[in-house]
Order: sequence, then C-alpha cells, then structure tokens
Amino acid sequence: MDIAPEKISYIFVKFREGDEEAFSFFYKYFVNDLYAYGRSLGAEEKYVMDAVQDVFLKVFFDKPHLTSVEHFKYFLFKSLKNRLYDLFKSKSFAKVGDIDGEVLNFSIKTTVLDKIIEDEDRMIIQQKIEKLLSVLSSSQKEALYLRYIQELAYSEISEMMDKSEMAIRKLVSQAIHTIRKENKILPMLVFIGLLYSGF
Repeated sequence: MDIAPEKISYIFVKFREGDEEAFSFFYKYFVNDLYAYGRSLGAEEKYVMDAVQDVFLKVFFDKPHLTSVEHFKYFLFKSLKNRLYDLFKSKSFAKVGDIDGEVLNFSIKTTVLDKIIEDEDRMIIQQKIEKLLSVLSSSQKEALYLRYIQELAYSEISEMMDKSEMAIRKLVSQAIHTIRKENKILPMLVFIGLLYSGF
C-alpha cells in the first residue's frame, strides 16, 4: 500500500479520535506485516491470526495513549510478540523454538520474488538468499528483519528483543558482516531489497 506519509499521519489523528474507518484502514495497513512477523517467530497460522486480533482489540481501547504513527507500528509489533510469548507460555500452540534458548525461533522466508526476478532465476536466487540466512542466528535474523524490513528504530528493537541498544547494533552489524563475508554474488543492497520484496 503506497500512501503518502502526510495522509497516513492525518488518518492516524482520525484513528486516535475514534474514527472507525481509520481503525479499519490501519488494520488493513499493518495486518500483513504483523502476520509475517508472527509466522517468522515460529507460531502456527491460526494462532498468529488470533494474536493479531487480540492486539487490535487492545489497540481499540488504548488508542488515545498512542502518540505517533511510528510509535503505533512499534506498539503493534511489541504487543504481538508479547501476546505470542503469553500463548507460548500457556502452551496454547506448538511448533515454536525452545523457550530456554532464544524463546521463539525467528525464521525469515523469502517469498513473492516473482515480481522482480524471472521464473528461471527466481529459485536459484531464493536458494542463495536462504542459504545466506541459514548462517545467521535467530536473534540476528530478527534484528535484521525489524531494522531493515520493518524500519524500526534501534531503541524500539532493543525493547522488543529485551537487549541493550548496543547489543542490537552489534547483532545487526554482525549479521551484515556475515552476509557480506558469505555472499560473493549479490550486493548487500540488492540482498536487502530482495528480502524486502518477500514481506
């Protein structure tokens, strides 16, 4: 959805005032990103959608306390992660990572490459990207995803991942260094661009 930032800010003001159409707009605007993030954390589809619905229900009652569109996006992602943690702890769903390790096993899947790559090349490049991602830790993948795909601030990622801002910067830096070291074919910007197209 390609919408001017000024229009989004205007709709956000209407949303905070209780406008139902604005609420519907933001649901549609963010639901795919939230779903992709929840699935990347390892939760099953039906539980991700339930968690997303829970988050928007929370938003419906907390909207007067939201201060900006940027804060809103962070609020949604943090709320979804917390909700999935709660579900995990209550053992409401399976197929997630070990809670004693990195809690939720973050996994980036490359999809929707069709729009920018010819069919005969798509699978080859997709396999190369997934091989590159496989050498990253779960935390590195999550930090990279939140920083470059969702464009959250380091301070916001720090709170979401419960690590210091310095630790997050280090995770991102290490991930980029590892990708550059392993990647002899795709320039870093192209790599990030291909990842971006997958969400």
